[in-house]
Amino acid sequence: MERLQVINALCFDIDDLAHGLNVRNGSRLKSNYLVEKETYSLLESLEVMRISATMFVPGYVAARFPRLVREFVRKGHEVASHGYTHIVPARLERKGFREDVLKGKKILEDILSVEVNVYKAPEWGITAKTPWAYDELIAVGYKVDHTAQPALLRFLGRRDDDMKPFIYKDSLTVIPVTSCNLAGHSVPFSGGFFCAYVPAIIQAAHYRRLNRRGMAFNYYCHPFEIYPAGFNRHAWRYGSVQAAFYGAHFGIYRHHVSYLAKRFKFAPLRAAYSEYLPHGNVLTAIGQEVS
Repeated sequence: MERLQVINALCFDIDDLAHGLNVRNGSRLKSNYLVEKETYSLLESLEVMRISATMFVPGYVAARFPRLVREFVRKGHEVASHGYTHIVPARLERKGFREDVLKGKKILEDILSVEVNVYKAPEWGITAKTPWAYDELIAVGYKVDHTAQPALLRFLGRRDDDMKPFIYKDSLTVIPVTSCNLAGHSVPFSGGFFCAYVPAIIQAAHYRRLNRRGMAFNYYCHPFEIYPAGFNRHAWRYGSVQAAFYGAHFGIYRHHVSYLAKRFKFAPLRAAYSEYLPHGNVLTAIGQEVS
């Protein structure tokens, strides 16, 4: 089995499903915070596969489960920010967004006693309608963003299929979402809902083409897409059409990630894209700089 040597990024959004649905829909779905149980199952699986990843942690999860955040570091994973409330920038508006990303950053730093300066917006929510979000990230001290989908790249004057990281305003390294061409349009193709129903063999074929060109890809999902627990095993029980539709694929990423891990090299986001970071340095999970 061919295993290419390019290092790719594996990332996980450490969200609680019911909490996210409540925030998005303004509903009050039954929830007992399943994210901790699901994430510990994920950590066990990653340890077996000997893979380190980037964990994008919302502040509300970190505040409730600080031990889990420390466990990420102990297991050799990179901790990054997913904001605090898991609300998209457009809903927060500019002042609220700045407060949210600063709060999310600070709580992780207080738990870990190291700087946290890598960010991804909830629901890939930095768009052409909220370009000011990048200025606010820079203002509060973030150095890397992993939110830019093809539509945002177009707005910023770049080709929508250009997945090469770039520097925004000499301050923020933007690592675009991995994409593919579909009917002449560039669309996200990086795990999560984007790839849930695409056979792993087809996913691997696209990623192999990228690696053969010397290009890393980035891949993500949620703990509940790998090890759904409790209500998340049967998301229709939430009484939400959105949850039922979304939850139909829960558990499939156990296969997807395992399949890809046997064929590709994975590491945290900064390690996979180290050549594009200032000075070529990689920030490790314990906050040390290595060349």
